[in-house]
Amino acid sequence: MLYCFGCYSTEKKYVPARPYDVFTESEMFLGEEPQFESGEPYFLLDFLASWTLGILGKLVILDTNMSNHQINGETKKYLIEYMKFNNLKDVKVRFNQYAPISDFRRLNTSKRVHWWLRYTIGVLNCIFRMILPDRALSIIIGDHYDPATNTIYLYSNLPAVVLHEGGHAKDFAQRTYPTAYSMTGTFLSNLPVVGKVAGLIPSLYFESRASDDVIRYLRYKCEKARELQGYKQLYPAYSTYLFGPILGLPGAIPGHIWGGRKAKKELYSEEPVECTNLE
Repeated sequence: MLYCFGCYSTEKKYVPARPYDVFTESEMFLGEEPQFESGEPYFLLDFLASWTLGILGKLVILDTNMSNHQINGETKKYLIEYMKFNNLKDVKVRFNQYAPISDFRRLNTSKRVHWWLRYTIGVLNCIFRMILPDRALSIIIGDHYDPATNTIYLYSNLPAVVLHEGGHAKDFAQRTYPTAYSMTGTFLSNLPVVGKVAGLIPSLYFESRASDDVIRYLRYKCEKARELQGYKQLYPAYSTYLFGPILGLPGAIPGHIWGGRKAKKELYSEEPVECTNLE
């Protein structure tokens, strides 16, 4: 399958990110704005968002913690440690937070992609999030990384899922030309006749890169249980990109089958020599 679906490279040594850009002081969250922020809990809003429009994500992953809008400290810790380990000092993270004004400010302060992308597609994305907030309508976009604001938006209480979005941020941080990299999918998807198929290619590549990094990171940290969960959660999500346009929701089924087989295979595999512990 495209980009070796299900062939995450656990045999490779994990390598922390070496971001291409040199961060300025304003991009490293040394001032009043924190790098990690959490939205105020609103039980009714979060419950409705989780169990109405959020049900689709739960059905894909088969886990009620998907798009549940209640992210606990343990899940947050996984991403915080991952980002510190990978030197992602300029990436903003919003845990179940609706902050449109702050997002617009991020378009000015973030330099991850070129200004013309930030003030065109970036502005449209910010307006879209303002009018149709993921905090209430997580099915629209859900957990994602936006290179224009260089921000990760999270709504699921699943370590593998939040780390996956961190994997996207790491992937972009290492690109010499992140603007061109981010525009690849947009350009291909707008090609006449072949656009829908061609646009899938970069998406599959982006998703595989992020998931591959998560699996190898968890393996490197000796998080065997989380690694096995990663196979069972990330494979179905990837499968929806590959088969979803044809099969719809059942497009996740091949991912569940392959992920389950992969988890069973890795259950008794040897730990890597360089493995370190989170403790």
